[in-house]
Amino acid sequence: MIFATNERATLSIFTVPDNASVFLDGNSEKEIDGTPFKSNAMLVGKHSVLLVPTSESFVPATYDFILQSGKSFEIDHDFLRRNQAREAYSLSPSEYHIELNTGFSYFAEFDENSAYKIPFDFRLGLPWGLGARLAFPVEKEIKNFLLGMQYNYFPLQTAIALDWISPRGSGFSAIRTAILTEQNFMSFNVLANLVYEYSKQEKVEAFLRLGMPVKHVFLPYVAAREKIDLPFKSHLFFIEPGALLQVSNNFSLELAIPLALIGKNANKGFGFYFGVHSDFAFHKKKKKGERKPTVIWDVNEVSNREYKRFCEETGCEIPARARMEEYADYPVLSVSLENAIAYSRWAKKRLPKAEEWKALAASYSNFDSFCKVNPSLEKVHEGQIVNGIRHFAGNTAIWLLPENENSSVATFAGSSYKDSQEACKSKARLTDISSPNGSDFIGIRLVRDY
Repeated sequence: MIFATNERATLSIFTVPDNASVFLDGNSEKEIDGTPFKSNAMLVGKHSVLLVPTSESFVPATYDFILQSGKSFEIDHDFLRRNQAREAYSLSPSEYHIELNTGFSYFAEFDENSAYKIPFDFRLGLPWGLGARLAFPVEKEIKNFLLGMQYNYFPLQTAIALDWISPRGSGFSAIRTAILTEQNFMSFNVLANLVYEYSKQEKVEAFLRLGMPVKHVFLPYVAAREKIDLPFKSHLFFIEPGALLQVSNNFSLELAIPLALIGKNANKGFGFYFGVHSDFAFHKKKKKGERKPTVIWDVNEVSNREYKRFCEETGCEIPARARMEEYADYPVLSVSLENAIAYSRWAKKRLPKAEEWKALAASYSNFDSFCKVNPSLEKVHEGQIVNGIRHFAGNTAIWLLPENENSSVATFAGSSYKDSQEACKSKARLTDISSPNGSDFIGIRLVRDY
């Protein structure tokens, strides 16, 4: 089926961080390898999109929306992080946000001694990867509080923190430094955290969490914690099975069961922790003007059927193949540059400029979806749509708009069905010169200004 331009709409998707996978309308196959994403070929009506970030450290997002004929719709999404804040440090991909973390921690020894703690952890996201932190636990009373600053380096998903902690009534303060990194390894999500505390009694705390995400929203994990009083006076080792559930883009719940295995409470204690984490962005910096498309490409090449209609209305000579019904849905070929320009005006569009074509070509990492082992000319509406374009390479090359329409130099772009697979890939990004009278491998694809 061939859709007229006014029966389609444009969808643009930008994410922070980018390179997220895009799944449209419940399709199990992703639309492209990564954002930014733009399609000029969206049908009007109701649609849904699932955005899945490259790292399980971030929360996938869904959008339901309605596209209107000839209109453009833009999604600009900042991914939220999964929080796991208890005695660990978290990152956030967006500036100007606030994280609130609380819960209930309980630990019981077999000799009937027990302790509980209600941690409060507030984090403020700032520009340039900085963050501020205020944390304090409530036991029977507030025993200490912590003030800190943090720097996040998002490309490596690593954070460095410096904290000042004041145990109430102890008569001394402590300085804590921490480094955190969160990475995906095969199917696993790995969170590692190392804390060094300089005080009257120096301490080191290590934390390692290994989890396997399930359907993006559920993260069962096993964590190991080691607390050492320096210089190795005593230590305590915990194993914590747990799970993190993302109930929405803003809230997550966590349940863990710490088991003391080695140290001063060896084999004598167990407990549980229930946490509630929230993350809210209250300001977004957008530079939409720099990212909006300036031109909308037709999804398909111009067919013989469409060009024949133009000739019948204008008196232009109909190419031989365009007269044959069996070739009606194949791309029109052997059209002169002059006639291609005349057709574009009749269609109330224009030929693409060389810089526009090069910009589109640069958006493809490869041309495997287009260049075939045994190439042949295909119908204009057959084949996969990638980046809003069908047959970008390998079917027909296309005429480009000359700087001067009276110029004797005619420029075309791309590869065609006459090229081998390797030649198709190498020519796909190139422009070349041809006779303005047309060739049997050069067709027409039109654009309209946004």
